[in-house]
Amino acid sequence: MDIKNRRAIQNTAAEALACVSDSRTVALIYGGGTALLALLCTIVTYVVGIQIRGTGGLGNMGLRSVLSTVQFVLPLAQSLIVVFLGFGYQSAALRMARRVNCRPDVLLDGFRRFGPLVRLSIAQSIIYMAIAFLALYVGAQVFVMTPLAKDFLEIMMPLISSATVLTDEIVLDEATLLAATEAMLPMIPIVLILFLIAALPIAYQYRMSTFALLDDPGRGAFAAMRESRSMMKGNRVDLFKIDVSFWWFYLTELVIGLIAYADVLLPRLGVSFPWSDTVSYFLFYVVSLALQTGLYYLFLNRVHVTYAAAYETLRAKPEQTRVPLGNIFNL
Repeated sequence: MDIKNRRAIQNTAAEALACVSDSRTVALIYGGGTALLALLCTIVTYVVGIQIRGTGGLGNMGLRSVLSTVQFVLPLAQSLIVVFLGFGYQSAALRMARRVNCRPDVLLDGFRRFGPLVRLSIAQSIIYMAIAFLALYVGAQVFVMTPLAKDFLEIMMPLISSATVLTDEIVLDEATLLAATEAMLPMIPIVLILFLIAALPIAYQYRMSTFALLDDPGRGAFAAMRESRSMMKGNRVDLFKIDVSFWWFYLTELVIGLIAYADVLLPRLGVSFPWSDTVSYFLFYVVSLALQTGLYYLFLNRVHVTYAAAYETLRAKPEQTRVPLGNIFNL
């Protein structure tokens, strides 16, 4: 099977799923678990925020500090747990692609391989941060050289001209800082386009790193990245075509994500609700999480097992040792 044959890979994934029992149970536990975790985190953060507003005075400074720490740390912890549950789900998808039945505890594989996966995440994050920094630097230079920077330069040039050798600091008052920030908004699309141009090829280059590491944690993060780079050489466009074939899944996921912000978006369109803003916030958030869980239950395996099947197609197969027939008679 060839990764260029997108239809064959999708059919192989479908056949593998048909051979695996309770595959949707794993997707339901993953989708429902992450949704429930997000809802609990949101509720606790909201309640803690109410408690913080009610702890005025010097006597409650200690309690307010503790609650503020909880409010800050809890979403970070929730995000970290979701990331490693996602790694566990990728491990489940790889097993499904190999037609191996999965128990729900396979979702904990991400935590079992915590160290290598953390190193892989850090290494890739450093790469993307470097690209982002470069895109910001180059984007700023491009922005200044275009007519889009006219308003920004009109604000900054008098301040730069007024600076002297002895006082080379440029001090901006709040109003000037706000105006300068607004004038820089046209720079954002430039930086984003430059970032995507540089980051997308690298992102596809390392798309198989997680599968490679989950397949053999002993090889290490950098070895998994090297293997992914070797796999994807000349195959990035083909994997992109597989991504495009799932446009309906990603579009649905985007629409469901927007539903979570309907309490903000609909009032801007003139829609009003007969209940409080808090009720609107939680109502649309819960609806969004429920729809996301349903989407994952129905289609998540179909998408990710296809990627796992693509990994199976690309990975180097172990060579089989062949014994010459003549040697058998010499034993």
